[in-house]
Amino acid sequence: MKVYVTQGHEEGIGLEVFFKSVMLMPKEELKLIRLIAFEQSVIETLISMRLPFHIQEDSIFLAGIEIKVYWLSAVNHSQSFTAIELGMRLCESGGVLFTLPTSKDQFPGYAGHTEYFRAFYKKPELGMFFSSPRLQVLLLSDHVAVKDLSKLMTEDLIYQRLLSAVKTLDSWNWPTKRILISGMNPHAGEQGLIGDEDDRITKAIKRLRSKVKLEVLGPLPGDTMLFEQKSKEDLLVYLFHDQGLGVFKGLQGFIGSNITLGLPYPRFSPDHGTSFSLFSKNQADYRGCAYSLKEAVQMLTRISDGKNSSHQSKGSQS
Repeated sequence: MKVYVTQGHEEGIGLEVFFKSVMLMPKEELKLIRLIAFEQSVIETLISMRLPFHIQEDSIFLAGIEIKVYWLSAVNHSQSFTAIELGMRLCESGGVLFTLPTSKDQFPGYAGHTEYFRAFYKKPELGMFFSSPRLQVLLLSDHVAVKDLSKLMTEDLIYQRLLSAVKTLDSWNWPTKRILISGMNPHAGEQGLIGDEDDRITKAIKRLRSKVKLEVLGPLPGDTMLFEQKSKEDLLVYLFHDQGLGVFKGLQGFIGSNITLGLPYPRFSPDHGTSFSLFSKNQADYRGCAYSLKEAVQMLTRISDGKNSSHQSKGSQS
C-alpha cells in the first residue's frame, strides 16, 4: 500500500510545497509516496524552484532523491480532478489518498473534495475532520451558506455524521477521549430564547450516547467551548465551517491536516488553499504540507500494521 498524492491545481502552490516536503522525508518514508501528476506541470514547478532535476520514465530525480510518479495525459474536466479520479481508483485496492490543494471550480458541479466524495460514494454522512499538534476539530457541515444551515442540520444528519466520525476514528485507533459538541446558535440557543435548532443537537447527542462509550458533552456555547478542552484527544465538534475553522486556524495557522472521515480509505490534505498569488515564486511555506504528509504516512503504517495483525490472527486460528 502507498500514499497516493494528487497534484492539485497546476497554477497553485501544491506541487511546490510537496517537493519541499519530500526532500526532507526519511528515505524509508519516501518509498511509500506515489505522486499522480501531469509532467508539464511538474516541470514548470521544478524550474520555478530552480532545482536540478531529471525525469526518467516513472521517476523524478531531485536533490538526491527519487520520487515515483503515475504520469497523466488526457484531461477530464481539469488536471486536479483527473489526478483525484486515478487516486481514488488506486486507493480502493488499499492505501491513503493525499490531495494537494485545488480550487472549487476544478470539480464538475461540486463545491470541493468532500462534496464530490459524498456524491460519488453516496455517503451523506462523510465528515470533514482537522488534526493538528494541539487540537482536533470535526465540522458537521462544510461549504454551506449560513442561510441554508438550519434546514440542512437535521437531527438525523447530525447523529449520522457524529456516529460515522466516531466509528472511523475508532477503526483507525485514533486517540479520542471525549466529544465536545457546539451549539448552532449563540449561547447554544439559551434554552430556546435564541432559536430552537439546538434541540436537534440535544436529541442527536442522546442517540449517540447510546451507541458509543466515549463521554459526549453538549450542546455547548461555540464561543467558549475551547475552554472545556482538556487535551488534544478531546474531539471538538462544530456545526459550521467558520465556527470551527476560526478556532482551528487561529491556534494552528496552516499547520494541520484536513481529513475526510467515512470513506473506504483515509484521505488527507494540507489545511490551506492554492495561494495562486504565490505560484511560481518559490515562496510558499511548506510546513503545513510536511505535517500533513507525515500524518498520512503514519496512517498508512497504522492501517498496514492492522491488516497484518488481522492476517496473522486468522492464520493462527486455522
